[in-house]
Amino acid sequence: MRVADLFQQVKHSSSGHTFTAAHVPKHQEAYIASDTSGRPILFVRAEEWMPGSPLRTAHVSLRPSQTYRLTLADGSQTAALFHALCCETAERSDVDTFLVLVEAFLARYEGQAITGESLVSFFRSVVRLFAVGHARDIEAERLGLWGELFVMSRVRGLQFWAPFWHSETTRRFDFSAARRRVEVKTTIGAQRIHHFSHRQIYAESGEEIVIASLLVREDDAGLSLRELVLQCRQALLGTPHIIKLERAVRSAGMEDPSETGPAFDPTEAERELAWFRSTEAPHFRMPEPPGVSETRYKVDLSTAPQLVPDEVEEWLDSWVTERPQLAVSRQEW
Repeated sequence: MRVADLFQQVKHSSSGHTFTAAHVPKHQEAYIASDTSGRPILFVRAEEWMPGSPLRTAHVSLRPSQTYRLTLADGSQTAALFHALCCETAERSDVDTFLVLVEAFLARYEGQAITGESLVSFFRSVVRLFAVGHARDIEAERLGLWGELFVMSRVRGLQFWAPFWHSETTRRFDFSAARRRVEVKTTIGAQRIHHFSHRQIYAESGEEIVIASLLVREDDAGLSLRELVLQCRQALLGTPHIIKLERAVRSAGMEDPSETGPAFDPTEAERELAWFRSTEAPHFRMPEPPGVSETRYKVDLSTAPQLVPDEVEEWLDSWVTERPQLAVSRQEW
């Protein structure tokens, strides 16, 4: 059962006590609970006392090594020393994000002890996530995210791309491995014209940049951004890479589960996906001169030679050798 479903059960069967809780399957010492205000809390039994004061922001708090009494659905109670990770807001979108991250965190530690240190690391990641604001141009951000997730899902799969995906939405390139880069560009219409910053298309010495160009057509019955987000969440469950997804989700204003976002015809998008080497695309073939920065321009890729499928596959094969260098440690949580 999903953590979000478990939380809804305890929330709607409130015992009237301070914390109504349910045991999380496959985690002997973990409980999901609702407080009297209907906010979710993750309780993890503390094996020993951990020094430190409670940590709190406007969205989330961590209270280490405190004694709590939890009331279970059958009316029984359990009192013990717990670490408590609390959602401090009842805002629907924030609660949904909190529960998504808790599920991913628990999936990663399935069958393992959850230490106080791992909860502190996770807490810090959640705090950074909640600090992410909406992009200035929400429509453009959603279009770009649809393209990124679509390419990830259709070419090699989401788990292949996740280690290479940008950690922050402000990164210049969508995917990076050593000196290799992939930039996904998505546009609505029949013309393969995209906006680039100069740095996204101008390759420095020893650097390889490949552009994945998508032409999409709006279709109310097509594949929505919400569906792609849910697919990606499922694929990345139990990995720290889901933090990257949730940052992108918040930047695109998609944290409200009722927001479907744009929808496009997936068959046409797959047919119109094309790959180009940046060196063969029209662009200024020189670095920005001193005193000039943030240069941006439109590039028409219709006259540039496309990479054939075998070339794309061979190039992506070379990324596999970079994966060990990009392994994310548990401290990412």
